[in-house]
Amino acid sequence: MSVEKSIDLTATGSTLDEAVSAAIHRASLTLKGLTSFTVERIEGTIVDGEAVYRVLVRIWFVIKEKMHE
Repeated sequence: MSVEKSIDLTATGSTLDEAVSAAIHRASLTLKGLTSFTVERIEGTIVDGEAVYRVLVRIWFVIKEKMHE
């Protein structure tokens, strides 16, 4: 049986996919066992006539069974 925990990250990008991927990539640099994500909020701004998306992403990961290996 596994136990999971989640973290919330905010990321930006020129597309929704880019913004979500940026959050997942950043989480993968410091966390192992990523399992799923949920986009909690989508916002946007317009910079020089172009859309910039800002997403709040909840990312789930498995907590290790042992503290020391």
